[in-house]
Amino acid sequence: MIDNELTRIIRDRRSIRKYKSEQLTEEQLQTLLECGFLAPSGGNSQNWHVTVVQSQDYLGRLSEANRQNILADKDLPQEIKDRFTGSGASVSFGAPTVLFISAKGSDVNACFLAEHIVLAAESLGLGSCYLGGIIRFMKAGGKEFIDELGIPDGYDLLYGIAVGTPDEAPDAKPRDYSKVNYIR
Repeated sequence: MIDNELTRIIRDRRSIRKYKSEQLTEEQLQTLLECGFLAPSGGNSQNWHVTVVQSQDYLGRLSEANRQNILADKDLPQEIKDRFTGSGASVSFGAPTVLFISAKGSDVNACFLAEHIVLAAESLGLGSCYLGGIIRFMKAGGKEFIDELGIPDGYDLLYGIAVGTPDEAPDAKPRDYSKVNYIR
């Protein structure tokens, strides 16, 4: 691989599941958002919406509701439930900020926005982790939490991105580079 600043950021980025409690600075937050908004979008539609949640009350209530939902689910394997038996299981892995990403129509452009955000986070020394499981809960049984996000009409909540100062440094997981076909 060619070595440059961007390829190092892409290579070094990991999903972080343990964060320090310190909140992002306003400059860090605005940098992440501006980098996200610089993402390409088909026809320059920019059909995304970002809701920034830094309220620990909201994240705590969401985490507890999600925990209760998981423990009550008779179909979930016990090993998953075991991760949520104690109080304090956080939907954001303890990250002080979660960016909830929504889109109107196609979600492809929002994917570009999100990837710009997580790469910008890495470049700032911040950790990030995509959050999908919590969105399933919010759509199925936690709709009041979606209402609190103030998402514009016609937009669909897609996923969250936990962001904060990492409190872990996980090793890279193996990648399968055989998943390529060449037509030359």
